[in-house]
Amino acid sequence: MKLINLINLGGPVNWVLTAMLLLCLILCIERIIYFMETFHSQNKNYLKRMQKTIEKNKSKNRKEMKKEVEKESTLLYYEMNRGMWLINFISAVAPSLGLLGTVTGLISAFKGMSNAGSQINIQDLSGGIWEAMLTTAFGMIISIPALFFYRTFKRIIEKRLMKIGLLAEEALIEE
Repeated sequence: MKLINLINLGGPVNWVLTAMLLLCLILCIERIIYFMETFHSQNKNYLKRMQKTIEKNKSKNRKEMKKEVEKESTLLYYEMNRGMWLINFISAVAPSLGLLGTVTGLISAFKGMSNAGSQINIQDLSGGIWEAMLTTAFGMIISIPALFFYRTFKRIIEKRLMKIGLLAEEALIEE
């Protein structure tokens, strides 16, 4: 069975889920590339950015300098978190859309039952039940990896922020 046919069997909700899957896939690949590119150079780059911030604000007192370093840390935080809210959103919404597809599929099945009257045929029901099960599965297939990547990326960010904090403290002590 072709993928497009499988998506079509799941009904219109499956097309929305497919779009979410593609968007999530693009975001995860982009974040993986970002984290891999910045892995080896992260300490050097973060330290350079911190040192530049300290150099620029040398004339200020220690409290103001620390405030500027915190601003730079915040900018780095937002740089690392780019697109993360959307991955989190997809991981939360995909199961709900899967359930919406379940409901629409079951409605379709019950509509078929009511139209058939006393001449109920299992084939009349199977299309709606098939749609219901496909969208539920598809929602979970999207949600579980999205949540995994979201949590993994957040852990990487936490570790890097801890390093940034330590680097900033070291740089401030040296001054």
